[in-house]
Amino acid sequence: MRVMSWNVHAMRGADGRVDPARIARVIEDAAPDVAGLQEVGMALPAGGPADPAAALAALVGMRGAFGPTMSHRLGFAYGNAVLARHPIASLRNYDLSVPGREPRGCVRADVEVAGATVHFFAAHLGLHWRERRRQAAQLLSADILRDAALSHPLVLVGDFNSLSNRSAVPRWLRRQLVDAARACCNEAPTFPARFPLLRLDRCFVDAAFRVVSVEVVQTALARRASDHLPLLVELELQPAARRPPASRVIEAAGVTTTVHARPAG
Repeated sequence: MRVMSWNVHAMRGADGRVDPARIARVIEDAAPDVAGLQEVGMALPAGGPADPAAALAALVGMRGAFGPTMSHRLGFAYGNAVLARHPIASLRNYDLSVPGREPRGCVRADVEVAGATVHFFAAHLGLHWRERRRQAAQLLSADILRDAALSHPLVLVGDFNSLSNRSAVPRWLRRQLVDAARACCNEAPTFPARFPLLRLDRCFVDAAFRVVSVEVVQTALARRASDHLPLLVELELQPAARRPPASRVIEAAGVTTTVHARPAG
């Protein structure tokens, strides 16, 4: 299973051009099974795709799920997205916003991959360290990553905006999950795309996965397409991974749930 994490910078590249097709080409070249994207948003034509995730999904021939966090100043919906080559059984969007700061969130898609369901989370945390600590505490709460109903294998990707491994957020997450890059001894930076210095983009997995490889995509096209470089992680699902009960609807402040019906047969 190949997963990607990428902050696409509202499709705006280093040259200042908004170019969804260029973002799509980078994703196509990397060929992930599931991609978690941040800063997803663009103006859509009337009568076109329902949201920016659907527009990107159409360009790459994948399924799309959108988790809006705010309305962009230019008037379009903006947030996180999941693209998948496999069926998305359900979608949940979590509000991680801190008062007085830019709205932030985390989207979860339950993806059916090779006979197993995977809880796939894509998050984008804030710029201030106090903000990120509050958001990490939310992520690690019983409402999100420690929800008792989460018994499928779990992947968390995102732009965590943490400047080092010694920062509180990566340390807290490593208490519960495996940092894929550390597991592979390949902690290459992802930001800024032209001259990467910081590992802002990360992938964490639970014990159901073995991390096979980690790569930061550094092609010329990827360097131009966004201000972040894509993170690509190859995972192997352990044979003992379980198939637990169907998704349940959560009714709670800051959480929205969509459950897609399975086809008969």
